Amino acid sequence: MDEQLLRVTLQVARARSFAAVARDRDVDPSSVSRQVAAVEQYLGIRIFERTTRRLDLTEAGALYLARLAPALELMDEAADVARDVMRDPSGLLRVSTSVAFGERWLMPRIAAFRQAYPDIELELMLSDALVDLASDGVDVALRLGPQPTMGTMVMAKLFDTAYRVVASPTYVARAGRPRSPIELEKHDGLLFTLPAFRSAWRFCVGDTVVEALPRASITISNALAVRRAALMGMGVALLAEWTVDQDLADGTLVDLFPDHAVSAGDFDSAAWVVYPSRAYVPMRLRVFIDHLRKPLK
Repeated sequence: MDEQLLRVTLQVARARSFAAVARDRDVDPSSVSRQVAAVEQYLGIRIFERTTRRLDLTEAGALYLARLAPALELMDEAADVARDVMRDPSGLLRVSTSVAFGERWLMPRIAAFRQAYPDIELELMLSDALVDLASDGVDVALRLGPQPTMGTMVMAKLFDTAYRVVASPTYVARAGRPRSPIELEKHDGLLFTLPAFRSAWRFCVGDTVVEALPRASITISNALAVRRAALMGMGVALLAEWTVDQDLADGTLVDLFPDHAVSAGDFDSAAWVVYPSRAYVPMRLRVFIDHLRKPLK
């Protein structure tokens, strides 16, 4: 049995979709279907029950794949161990994170990583959708917010995150600077579509927490577009420091409440590294995580 056929079949089972696997592998869905059919023919069983709306595992298929997955993982682990002993870190590393975090924080660190480890091939999967590491074949994800609940996944904190309420100097000159969070209600708000960012912004000084929200001027589904709207003087925005730190340093954005801790929800927020628990962590993943922990030069 061709190992590649087995891997495709397992990926289909995790994704519950021929089309999703086809998109990931950049092939036609009929090609994926034929590969799965070849495995079924070899085994003499049906692995999937196919309908126009659903793709479900048969009992025999579930039993077979439950034993196949650990075997393929052991093969991958054996290959990683051998490569790590005999050569510099190498192989494909699939990394998932949000579009904004990938563009503003991760990408500036990639050039130095590639220079240090030219034999590691990176596939950066930038998406604001929550990616399932197992079904999408992701080696490591970078997540933002409170500590995520990830079952058997391994989690490590990269750094604590903070948020700032910002506006451009032209907007402040035109609309005035709010003297307190409550005065935000008189200002145009550039709101991110996540519920916490549209309901109430939280401000903390000492033990006092105040909630306030500007009037909704425009609601945007991407943090980079929110930043761009703020730079264009369209209103007031709540953005992570890593999104606007250079803008604040350059003076193209102004921190409206520098004495306040600000959040759209829980103040205990961080950037996290998340990866599947496994007996052996390949060297390419270890050096990647170590690189992310280093200060940006």
